[in-house]
Amino acid sequence: MAYLEHFNGHDLDLLVALPYRAGLFVSSSDSQGEQKSDAEELKVLHDLIEAQAKGMYESAFVHEVMVETFARRADWRNWGEHLDTVPGECRNTVLMLSHVVPSGKIQQRDIDAFKGILLQIGLDVAKAYREYDRNESWTARFYRRIGIMVDGLLGIVRGEHYSSSELLNISYEEDIALNTLAEALRADLVAQVEKTTLHTGETIPHA
Repeated sequence: MAYLEHFNGHDLDLLVALPYRAGLFVSSSDSQGEQKSDAEELKVLHDLIEAQAKGMYESAFVHEVMVETFARRADWRNWGEHLDTVPGECRNTVLMLSHVVPSGKIQQRDIDAFKGILLQIGLDVAKAYREYDRNESWTARFYRRIGIMVDGLLGIVRGEHYSSSELLNISYEEDIALNTLAEALRADLVAQVEKTTLHTGETIPHA
């Protein structure tokens, strides 16, 4: 573990648990989650993380993380607790990683790749269950399609592009969870802007 050996026990545990916890955070956010058994959720995440662990990445750091996450699959049930803390863990982890960059042990592209894999796992988990049921009444389907159209338009405005099948597979709650993760993973960028602003004396614009 050429990269992971640079992290202490707590930071390492947090780092390798996040791919699993991020996926479960998105899955558990769905209000229809009671329709999905714990066994199904675990199977989906198992398959996703196993595939990611065997994948090839431009970032060797991310590959090491995914291999270690899968190697620790005996801990996954314990990692499924207190999922409400996942966004905070994402923020703390990217900030921790950003402090490691100056040492040369990892690069910014490794952090970006790590963020990307967390969001990809979350998206894949959300897409794993089709929320659109063709047995629904026509009124329910109508309002669901209206919601999908609105979400698609908002996605275009935000620079996001989903296919119709992706949108049909992602519930409103899962979309909110994905956006919560994405916002938390911007913590290092926000910190950098604030640091630059303090040096220049400029005012940070608020949305």
